[in-house]
Amino acid sequence: SCAESFSPANSNDGFSLSAYQRARALETSNILDASRFHFQICFVDNDNFHGRIAEGMLGRIAEYNDAMCVIFPASATIASSPKAPRDAAAPDEAVAICEELGLCSVRCSEMGTSFDMSFLDEYDLIIAPD
Repeated sequence: SCAESFSPANSNDGFSLSAYQRARALETSNILDASRFHFQICFVDNDNFHGRIAEGMLGRIAEYNDAMCVIFPASATIASSPKAPRDAAAPDEAVAICEELGLCSVRCSEMGTSFDMSFLDEYDLIIAPD
């Protein structure tokens, strides 16, 4: 398991990064369907703010790890939420945070998407940070 490969107590050789990475990949493949060789991940929030920033951060992580052809982040807002904005434009505060973090300005400033129940079938993983 992932925890066993991380614990040096289970090995005379100490920590093995490659064993840890293999264990993480195996653990992930048991949870997500890796048969398509990519993962579509959607962050759903209730204010068109947190999901947008999380999407930008995951996009940066994918870029840094040369995984832009494997991990496809997206974000959506629950339109019926009382905190949902009236329009789908990116909040100025979210764009400012994205710029401060050095995230993709195009991704962070594009128009938002309303969450739809069909997303449950379209995405491999849906994360609600709020």
